[in-house]
Amino acid sequence: MNRPMASKPDRKSPSGSRLLFRPALALVLGSAIFVLAGKNLASSTPTYIQANLAFLESQPFNGIVVYLRNASMSVNASIGVMTNTPMSYPAIASVLDPIRNIQFTQLVDNFGFVIGNDPPDFFDDWSIPIQNFANLARALKEAGLKGFVFDNEQYFAPWADYPTGVSYPLLSLAQYQTQVRLRGKQVMEAMVAEFPEIVVITLHGPYISEPTAPWQLGFPQWQSGNELHGPFFAGFQEGMGSLSQNVDGGELYDCRTTTDFQQTYNWRKYDLPSDAVNCAYIPASLRPSWPANVSISYGVYDQPFGGQAMNSTVLATTLTNAIQQADRWVWYYVEGPSYLLPPSSGGASQAWVDAVRSALPATPAPPPPVVTVAPVESAKARSSCGLLGMEVVPIFFILGLLRSRKGRFGRMRKSA
Repeated sequence: MNRPMASKPDRKSPSGSRLLFRPALALVLGSAIFVLAGKNLASSTPTYIQANLAFLESQPFNGIVVYLRNASMSVNASIGVMTNTPMSYPAIASVLDPIRNIQFTQLVDNFGFVIGNDPPDFFDDWSIPIQNFANLARALKEAGLKGFVFDNEQYFAPWADYPTGVSYPLLSLAQYQTQVRLRGKQVMEAMVAEFPEIVVITLHGPYISEPTAPWQLGFPQWQSGNELHGPFFAGFQEGMGSLSQNVDGGELYDCRTTTDFQQTYNWRKYDLPSDAVNCAYIPASLRPSWPANVSISYGVYDQPFGGQAMNSTVLATTLTNAIQQADRWVWYYVEGPSYLLPPSSGGASQAWVDAVRSALPATPAPPPPVVTVAPVESAKARSSCGLLGMEVVPIFFILGLLRSRKGRFGRMRKSA
């Protein structure tokens, strides 16, 4: 799932720990955790969730990110929504039928999964993608999901790369930033019209496009090639309603200490939208309300990253620190043993499950685990029709922690 990363200079955090950066998917922690499971694992489709509900609800998560593909693999909304191919509401809704009437007890904060695919140029007709997102929002609402996780990496086409990926490179970057914001606003407005309370978690937040994002704090220095992600997120912010949530996903995997999380929180929450930074794609009209209305999230990864160790002990402290700092959501990317399977079937060991559980205050006792798990899809089926056509399939779980906040998502800036 991860792209190759250009070499970058080493840096030191204020605490002295060595930090590097690189893109990837992760789980959300804070008010909820998603687990993203990787290699050689069945995707978390509605059919799989229905068949294995008892075991999944025994795991220490309060929700799951749902891969939006049907059992026959004839409909895949996860990769189809952000394209110029129409996806009707009935088609998307049919994918969710297996979990539509389930009365979840533990997995109560569930999300769909959408991948940035190959949309039209932002100056071309966007009526089909906008309608696709509106249909998705309606289907998610009627199936009882909270919203969706938006994996905005450019797996299929360089849709956010200026000028390489655009159709009209003679137009300026500023012109594209304005147009991309308009498309993001139109998409969000269409979704909010169908689902006023929708939550959209964009894994790489708007920092990914800001040239002054400080590498010393662990922000990826991939602005070249990702110039239009930030404007799209800012457009989401312009189009959101009073009840919706626009979430900066914080795919920053080398955060470990409380200082790491505090400093990156403060920069994303307060510095990015400030006049001092003067971000080109955050207009003056959005800056005063940005800290109160943009929700800050974090991603945590189950493998060593950028020179940082990872084991079950490190996981527990990292998740705890992420939860303490995030506004509401924290996500956890799993490339190791799956949390969708019991240890006897090759799933995550009890030590790793307990590490997640220990990070959550006042987590209810889980129901007895069920060790019989329905067969996963064959490798052949995953290769031909799975996510990205690879043996890496994203599976998110969500875990909950209710937190009070000053204002909507705002709170006082924390000192390191």
